[in-house]
Amino acid sequence: MRKLFPNGWKCVLGLACVLLMLDATPLRAQKMAEPQPYDSIGANGVTYAGPGREAVFDLRGSTVRIGIVAPIHGPQKADGEAIIAAAKIAIQDASRKPLPDGRHFALAIADESVPPWGLLGDEMIHLIMQDKVVAMVTGADGVAAHLSEQIGNKIGVATLTLSGDDTSTEINMPWIFRMGPSDGQQAQVMARNIYGVHDYKRVLLVAGQDHDGQIASREFLKAVHRLGAPAPAIVAVNPLEPDARSLPAIVQAKGPQAIVMWTLPENAKALIQAIRAEGCHAPIYLSQKAAQTGSGVGVPLLSMQKLPEAPGADLYGVDSTQRESRLRESFVRRYQLATGRLPSPVAAEAYDAVRLVAQAVREAGPNRARVRDEIATARNLAGVSGSITFDNQGNNRTKVYVVPIPSSTIQQARRAQRTPPHRKVKADTQE
Repeated sequence: MRKLFPNGWKCVLGLACVLLMLDATPLRAQKMAEPQPYDSIGANGVTYAGPGREAVFDLRGSTVRIGIVAPIHGPQKADGEAIIAAAKIAIQDASRKPLPDGRHFALAIADESVPPWGLLGDEMIHLIMQDKVVAMVTGADGVAAHLSEQIGNKIGVATLTLSGDDTSTEINMPWIFRMGPSDGQQAQVMARNIYGVHDYKRVLLVAGQDHDGQIASREFLKAVHRLGAPAPAIVAVNPLEPDARSLPAIVQAKGPQAIVMWTLPENAKALIQAIRAEGCHAPIYLSQKAAQTGSGVGVPLLSMQKLPEAPGADLYGVDSTQRESRLRESFVRRYQLATGRLPSPVAAEAYDAVRLVAQAVREAGPNRARVRDEIATARNLAGVSGSITFDNQGNNRTKVYVVPIPSSTIQQARRAQRTPPHRKVKADTQE
């Protein structure tokens, strides 16, 4: 054989090369084609198929508690008080019609202002294990939202968060729902208004160096990139020690036509005052988190017949497209009676969250898994923050857009902050 085919191995190698050359075209085309993923997270949503729906898992006792996780100490105290005030009004409304078997609703409150990776986890576990809450509502902080979804996913308790952090629903844990617009939704409507409606070119993004600020900055840059607009200049603010003195000099040097602010509300207040004190009147766009009560802005929950722009407005916020309704008017009036302030969109979302949990309990009974199922089915539910519709990932897909904040409203909010609140909230008909 070796004599007959002295170069047999060379022939085999040559044949293999010919076959590879013949097959080169389809291989090259396959490599150039868009790779198909093996699977994708969040494509079809996640449902909960585990245990807990049976009657044996129903919460016992005559009191059905809804957990509120909000800052009640420190610099965000005013924002926590706003969330709790809105939640109390929702409990009053939910309690007008008695529950079966003599049960009644109540709030259980945990302090969000404690250190997140330790004491805050203990606060949430206490709500779930000791207070036996049927569901939790967390504030606008993204870290608290992530912690609540991890704990809730392990134990089986639904969380309705007021945080805009897009990453809280990216991995599709079936126990978390976002009540308001995500940072991505807010970034898109702001970018369209800034670059599309007003055709501004020089934009300054002021964002916190914390988790929420970094996520929001990423979403805003993505929205600007999609529009093909010039990237904004960015100023990163230390959330614990914002340097309000140096920002006016940066603003003067950059000469922005518009400023986007994605910070803690108390930082937004100090930064706005510093910018305006230097004579800069460029329009400032505030995220929902920045425009909370602590900012002193008071985003009006008044007429929803909004225009895409308002002549002379120098402050803008983000709100829903919900038209005026008796429910919304009543909430604004009663909230002002209780607090002496105008409610922010986040406060309105807190009201809707508690009201939604209470409605789920009324339909499904005091059972955490069945309440989760009921919340997940929310479609076009009228609320004071807008029409509530959850997608398969737990995001509220209500349309939002930019809201001009009249200077008269800001002055009214500042006067209201100096007015002592009434101690009682008058209950009126909501439906």
